[in-house]
Amino acid sequence: MKAIVTVVEKISSEAHIDIPDGLAERGIRQQVVDHYNSGKMLGLLNIFHVDFESISVHIGKKTQITWQPGKPWSPKHPYYFCKLGRFTLTLLTDTEQSLTCTEVYFGHHKQLIYTSEKEISKELATVELQNFLSGLAVELQTLSHIEFSEDEV
Repeated sequence: MKAIVTVVEKISSEAHIDIPDGLAERGIRQQVVDHYNSGKMLGLLNIFHVDFESISVHIGKKTQITWQPGKPWSPKHPYYFCKLGRFTLTLLTDTEQSLTCTEVYFGHHKQLIYTSEKEISKELATVELQNFLSGLAVELQTLSHIEFSEDEV
């Protein structure tokens, strides 16, 4: 028997970096953002605090996203969709710009609950979407434990 265990943690990290003297607050912020975006900060980050948020286990096989081809907007923009219960997943690729856009809608009124547009492959976008849905499932399990007393309503 296979068990899939999902642990959700909030990790806080810190890095000690050098920034030029004499910068205004806006300049300091820009230096930090640029340092982070360049990737230089990743090697300097040290975990200093971890908050456990939740753990869940799913017995059996994980539901896989199976894309069905939809009607493309143009030959350079393939479109796919997938229905998972009350969720509708969409994936649109732009072969000219190497962009992949994914969206998740919930319920009868198609409430948008997730959107992502990145320069990644269809396969990697599918993995990211699967991870989002797994995390969402964990958070929804947390909500299922909320109890309201009639006195407080």
